[in-house]
Amino acid sequence: MPDPAPLLQGDWSDNGAALKLLWINLLLMTTAAISLGVAHAIIPSAVDSGTFSSKASRFRPFLYVIGSIALIVAIINFVLATMISVGWIEDVYPRWYQ
Repeated sequence: MPDPAPLLQGDWSDNGAALKLLWINLLLMTTAAISLGVAHAIIPSAVDSGTFSSKASRFRPFLYVIGSIALIVAIINFVLATMISVGWIEDVYPRWYQ
């Protein structure tokens, strides 16, 4: 089996762009998880137990919207990172797609 081809300057640029998108994806998924978790689990439980007043339930729709937007953008971001990466992976490992 031959060694993989070395990465060229354009490949490193694509790697950097994909890596930046993946770091942004990590932040988006963290935002989505925290906001959806607070909206769906913590606020209703705290309101039912009396820890929070019932006025805290007003924040739930806002947190659902923030979490949903973050999740949708994270999915789109992941697809973009994958599309950027496919080209240089195919160049470095040509047998990968055969």
